[in-house]
Amino acid sequence: MEQQYKRIYYLDLMKSIAIISVVFYHGVLPQITMTGTMKFYSYYFLQAFAAVATPLFFFVNGFLLFNKELDLHKHISKIIRMMVLTVIWGSITIISLMLIRKEILSVGEFLKTLWQFKENWISHLWYMGELICIYLFFPVFYYAYQKKASILVYFVCIGAIIIFGNTFVNEIMTVLSILVKHPVAIANKNMFNMFNPFKGVNSYALIYFCCGGIVYRYQEKIKNFMKNKKWIFVAIIILDTCFLFMCGIMYTKLNHNLWEIGWYGKETIFTFINVLAIFILCMNYNKSNKVIELISKNTLGIYLIHIPVLRFIEQIIDVKIITTNICISFLYTGIVVIITLLVSLGIKKLPIVNGLLRF
Repeated sequence: MEQQYKRIYYLDLMKSIAIISVVFYHGVLPQITMTGTMKFYSYYFLQAFAAVATPLFFFVNGFLLFNKELDLHKHISKIIRMMVLTVIWGSITIISLMLIRKEILSVGEFLKTLWQFKENWISHLWYMGELICIYLFFPVFYYAYQKKASILVYFVCIGAIIIFGNTFVNEIMTVLSILVKHPVAIANKNMFNMFNPFKGVNSYALIYFCCGGIVYRYQEKIKNFMKNKKWIFVAIIILDTCFLFMCGIMYTKLNHNLWEIGWYGKETIFTFINVLAIFILCMNYNKSNKVIELISKNTLGIYLIHIPVLRFIEQIIDVKIITTNICISFLYTGIVVIITLLVSLGIKKLPIVNGLLRF
């Protein structure tokens, strides 16, 4: 998540929004139980917005990486360092959580948890695995982008139509089943059958990444075209979040089980539009802010550290009490971000850690 580049202030803002959303998603939202209360609906709506968190990171990565000169040897070295960091930090996180929870895993269980990114242990590191997969094939996309950008535009359009279009068709079919009084929850169904090349898990991440690269090339045209229209994009974000929220409620009621809107929402057309709208709004931000810049420079450290910190805090205090008030929940999120930021700054002073974090 951390890149070396000439400061682009609106990217700092986007990365800060993303990491705060991640901490809120992992720290506050798991404390909310599914009820019909206004509190549940309020937090569920916020979760719908928080679906933009990791897509924003993929988008920013593509924005930066596609428009830097590619040194293949350095790129391969970066991939290796990312792999090493993921394994090392995954191991450290598992050990930390074992101590916090006082739950000791056998060597076999430890290795299985590490390899499978086990839920409630290091599943949050899926982002690192996905980013590494994208980086492995990045030189191919970079070559196409430099030689003929329209090829990459074509790829992104096809990917967006199939991935986000597929979920949209699922949602439309579910709505239609309700209207004809034969309600069926149609989700994660491959409507393109054998003609879908994006059947893999989290394939949407590649589209967000490539989209970031394309947007860089046309950023000035976008900025000029969207000038003085920021309120339109504020309205778009609110409406899109409402639509995703309603989809979540629909699937939750049909399945009689909470639909993980923050996770499944990433591959919906609503989150895709929200990411683009947030980018356009952030483009108006062109001033330096030391706090935002500091958070932006340390998003990777915060991302890696926040789970052990959250789980440690949960052993000390009852976080469910905090979530009784949305304002206090935001304050709690801010405090956790600050704590993880300080820990990250301390750890980065270690030469070996600083070397691994440089990507």
